[in-house]
Amino acid sequence: MKIKMLYDIAFVMVGCACGGTTRFLVSSFLAQRFGTSYPYGTALVNVIGCFFIGLISTYFSERTVGMSPYLMLFLTVGFLGGLTTFSSFGYETLSLMRIGNFLAAFTHIAINMLGGFSAAWLGIVLVKVIWN
Repeated sequence: MKIKMLYDIAFVMVGCACGGTTRFLVSSFLAQRFGTSYPYGTALVNVIGCFFIGLISTYFSERTVGMSPYLMLFLTVGFLGGLTTFSSFGYETLSLMRIGNFLAAFTHIAINMLGGFSAAWLGIVLVKVIWN
């Protein structure tokens, strides 16, 4: 394995650890604050993660010359990959359906899908407006 690949892996691993830890802390805090009848933490981190992937990817690709590819890997694949969670989203949605809470299940789908796409779009637009 080439040394560059080892660096790539290391930055992704550290980013995932930070993102996953952040997701755990956010989800735990929101569950304590609002209860566990709805997966608030998953919805919040997925929408926030979509916003930041749009913002960071656009900023790095359009506005920054010479940005470290390691920083990009750390932030996008690592941190945001560890922060957001499509697998939890799917499981929690099915769990809500299984107990008959279809309104919460469809709300969860809407928040994650529409909120996520909207947040990613907002991040892209924000970079273009601020740095144009």
